[in-house]
Amino acid sequence: MKKVLRLFFMTIAAVCLSAGVFAQTTGISGYVYDLESGEPLEMANVKVKGTSTGSISDENGYFSFDVSSPGKLIIEVSYIGYKTTEMEVETGTVLQIKLESDVIMGNEVVISASRVDEKIMEAPLTIQKMNVRQVQSAASGDYFGSLSNMRDVEIINNSIGFKVFNARGFNTTSPLRVVQFIDGVDNQLPTINIVTGNMFGVNDLDIESVEVISGPASAMYGPNAMQGVLSMNTKSPFKYRGVSMKFKAGTREYGEVQFRYADVFAKGKLGFKITGSAMTAKDWVADDPKANRYGNQPTPPQNFDQKIQDMADAGVPVFQQFVDYANQYPDANPGMVQFMMPGYMESQMYDGKTNNFKIGGGLYYKAWRDMMLKYEGRYSTGTSIYMGNNRAPLEGFYQMQHSLGLDYKGFSFKAYMSQDDTKNTYSLPATGVLMGFSSMQDVGPAYLGTYVGSIAALSGGFSNPYDPAWGEAAGGSAMMAANGEWLQPGTPEWDAAFDNVTSNPPPFGSNFQSKTTLYHMEALYNHSFNKVDLNFGASFRNTHPVSHGSVFSDTADIKINVAEYGGFAQAIWDVVENRFKIFGSVRVDKSTNYDLQLSPRLAFVFNVNEFHVLRLTGQSAFRSPTVTDQYQYLNKGYGYTIGNISGFGNSYTYASVQAFDGTNPEVLQTTYVEAVKPEQLKSIELGYNGLITKKFFVDLSLYYNMYSDFITYVEVAQPNGGAIAGEASGEEAIKTRNYTRYLVATNTTQDMNTYGASIGLTYFIKPTLKIYGNYTYSKLDTANFEENFMLAYNTPQHKVNIGMEGKIYRGFGFALNWRWVDDYIWESVFAPYPNLIKSYNVTDLQFSFEVPRLMSTLSIGGSNIFNQEYTQATGMPQIGGFYYASWTFNLDFKK
Repeated sequence: MKKVLRLFFMTIAAVCLSAGVFAQTTGISGYVYDLESGEPLEMANVKVKGTSTGSISDENGYFSFDVSSPGKLIIEVSYIGYKTTEMEVETGTVLQIKLESDVIMGNEVVISASRVDEKIMEAPLTIQKMNVRQVQSAASGDYFGSLSNMRDVEIINNSIGFKVFNARGFNTTSPLRVVQFIDGVDNQLPTINIVTGNMFGVNDLDIESVEVISGPASAMYGPNAMQGVLSMNTKSPFKYRGVSMKFKAGTREYGEVQFRYADVFAKGKLGFKITGSAMTAKDWVADDPKANRYGNQPTPPQNFDQKIQDMADAGVPVFQQFVDYANQYPDANPGMVQFMMPGYMESQMYDGKTNNFKIGGGLYYKAWRDMMLKYEGRYSTGTSIYMGNNRAPLEGFYQMQHSLGLDYKGFSFKAYMSQDDTKNTYSLPATGVLMGFSSMQDVGPAYLGTYVGSIAALSGGFSNPYDPAWGEAAGGSAMMAANGEWLQPGTPEWDAAFDNVTSNPPPFGSNFQSKTTLYHMEALYNHSFNKVDLNFGASFRNTHPVSHGSVFSDTADIKINVAEYGGFAQAIWDVVENRFKIFGSVRVDKSTNYDLQLSPRLAFVFNVNEFHVLRLTGQSAFRSPTVTDQYQYLNKGYGYTIGNISGFGNSYTYASVQAFDGTNPEVLQTTYVEAVKPEQLKSIELGYNGLITKKFFVDLSLYYNMYSDFITYVEVAQPNGGAIAGEASGEEAIKTRNYTRYLVATNTTQDMNTYGASIGLTYFIKPTLKIYGNYTYSKLDTANFEENFMLAYNTPQHKVNIGMEGKIYRGFGFALNWRWVDDYIWESVFAPYPNLIKSYNVTDLQFSFEVPRLMSTLSIGGSNIFNQEYTQATGMPQIGGFYYASWTFNLDFKK
């Protein structure tokens, strides 16, 4: 059966790739076992030394791969928790390899910390890694969500399919101080400059490992790598060949299917893979009556005296009579009238149906032994809730990426394009406001007709002298009549108005119309001398948004292009062999609108012995204002969120406008908002990695961060109609509500500091079974901070994780994690008022069982299994329990 299936998929590949007929290859195969117990070792890495040619052992410990020519070769066999073994083998023989148990943790190799291969224990930064087994067995059923089980890391759930990565404070639903990569490609959405977790990423079946840096990394990665880096590495078709499929179903109407197909041809020189997934679910409902009711605000004052005159001029008799009556009794006029729009809940404007579709693939060609050429492409689309400056359903939003790469010995080159399109995305706050305005065509006439009719009745057909009490009575009746005319969800009138609002751009609609393209090129070179390793890199990036004024200020003939250039150099000096290393690096970056930015790093790593390592790192990092910080012009219905590339004046602080009672102009405070500029960070970190015993691993870090020119937003009110803030015309505009609210990007003028510590403990009961725990402490020091800026630290002071995971007996495995999060204050551009987020705890559990005969793994589990509802941010839904079952099928072409 397996041969038939493989033949089927190979035939498809041959047609798609026009690969032709490929030559017969020579193979290496065998089994990998534990030396003491004799148990087969799954996921052992077997490869030809010095190359990427190799394979991964299956649940029976079996591996096989092809080589280009027969004869003797040296292979390298490695597995977490075991000594790496090298041996000379003859092609065509079936090997029996037994690995000896070794130090359990710290020897895993990572590349993201210094952009060269190094052991976790010897990295100059705090770095954590999730391997392929942990990806597949994540307790929550979602490896990306389970990253929150790491220390210094928070995963914020925008929706069931849209989770975002944060590290070391200033948590947000739209992170801008961290960067996220997939195989070295920046995964941000160019329009909103943030990464959307794994909504536009890759599926579980294609993830080999995930590396997480906590803390600054600008020296290696440039702008915005201020607080962390998330690097996802996908599976190579040369190591992971075959067909994999995953079917998953759960509560919340959840359904998902994933697939991956990869193989190698042409004597092992040509590899390819195709991946894809589709998911649908019913999201949790955000129902905060303050944060999630949109448009409950007063209308601008309506001049009903003029409206009555217009009706009279149109020849309507009762209005003509009223005008004559009001000429005699002016107090009978209704004057300026404001209505309080009711607003609408989020659930009335968004049905909560979320979905996601992803497809990707790659071609990889080994031109010769040390050269690899590759193309990778990804396309993702879906619907989910995004919360940043506002809340918006990303309806039909898509991202497309194409990448070309070359690796040759120590040199690598990559060029990629990333493009997104907002499609049918719309702003919920703007929709709520505009639905209220859409009602005014009925609300206004209802008020007018009732008011004029009431005065006519009370005055005996306009024949009796006017009584002021009639005006109050008529106004009350008119307001009651008007309030009955607001559009009601579920009616044909509502549906027609809603479709009109959400399908048109501002100012009359709430639809975002933006298509942004990002181009990026980079080159890296590594070279090793006797005691010094050198690596260099350079990059260029250009971002070009096109929104026609609906998201950015690119109206009329204004075109936006932001170019960024950068380069770095690093030296790693092995001062005392295998005992003491010095890491020195510096990066220089230049952006279109800003001066050169320098990001140096100096680190010392001291191996006390092979079991204990100390590190001390000092570095600078920066956050360059994003395209949105510079050029955004987003209509939110009740006001605008705007970028600030050149400064913003003629305005009052919004706090003073709220305090103004219309009588004392001294209350109003004029302001000028300085143009936004790069944010700076200086950081020092002390770390320790140690093996107390061969099975007990400790990872400890302490840090102190010093921020200056912190990027934030301030709220102001700007008088309309040419009125001048600080003059009588400005005061009058505020009195009559003739002004516009703006949230404007800028920087704090006071420095501020954060500090924290974290510790991780891991104990291996046996190589395939471990218990772990970690604790994170995080604090923002605002003791001397006097400015009234929104800092949005949004981070719990204390966080604890405790868990256990592994295999128990013959393919039966489990993963259990309990997480407790301290309460904290949340504030954001969307909800710019401090709000307490209560402490919560979450328990995740998964059981899995491998069925080798069926080439399958069955899993069942749940996230938040005790259904203790919690929220992570103001305006977000209460998150309850989620329960699921999955079946993963894996046909391995090595057999």
